[in-house]
Amino acid sequence: MEKNWLKTAVAVTMSGEGHEDGLKRSFANMPEVVTDDQIKGLGNVLEAVSNDKFDFATVTTTEKIVNN
Repeated sequence: MEKNWLKTAVAVTMSGEGHEDGLKRSFANMPEVVTDDQIKGLGNVLEAVSNDKFDFATVTTTEKIVNN
């Protein structure tokens, strides 16, 4: 079987005043491999430009798997 990477997306969930249960921000067109440091950096940037707290991120990778 052959795997071909198609796309990676990151959904960041943050909490703050007015959305204590979490607010999701989604980012598409991410690199094939997203590191922990990159996710932490993204969370830090989002915290810096808002009054929200970075809670967690969900990384979704889509691959095409071909049966040879």
